[in-house]
Amino acid sequence: MKSLFSKDPKQELEVVMTCLMFICFCCLLISFIQNAMLCFDLGKDDTDDFLWIMLPQSVTLLAMAVCSILIFCLLRNVKRKEVFTKENSTLIVAIGGIVELNGLLQGFFGTFVSVSNLRQTYLIYILLGVFILFIGCVFKIGVRMKEEQELTI
Repeated sequence: MKSLFSKDPKQELEVVMTCLMFICFCCLLISFIQNAMLCFDLGKDDTDDFLWIMLPQSVTLLAMAVCSILIFCLLRNVKRKEVFTKENSTLIVAIGGIVELNGLLQGFFGTFVSVSNLRQTYLIYILLGVFILFIGCVFKIGVRMKEEQELTI
């Protein structure tokens, strides 16, 4: 398969990171709009379930906001040509941990909150969080190998 860029993996990584940041921003915007529409719909009634309907979506919104900030920091490091560093591996592990925690909280809300409106998407967050944590661990191994290579030279 032919690469989009002419033998410049850093430029390719920068484009990928920019796309990831854009996707996170779009998801954040969509989630914010969904929360605003839900607030409007629920504001018409006096329901006792308002908090329990809003809380899971707000937790996901907060997780997306924090992940967007961390991806922005990761992108900033890549632009400074600092790709395989301990800071980047820590950022990737933090993103994975936040996504994993979001999935666990969504599972908790789905199990213990008696609102029939909650979606069963927490398993996707848990699986995605484990995958990102795995990538973070592989990235840490790559950082360690790079440091050993620099010490050898």
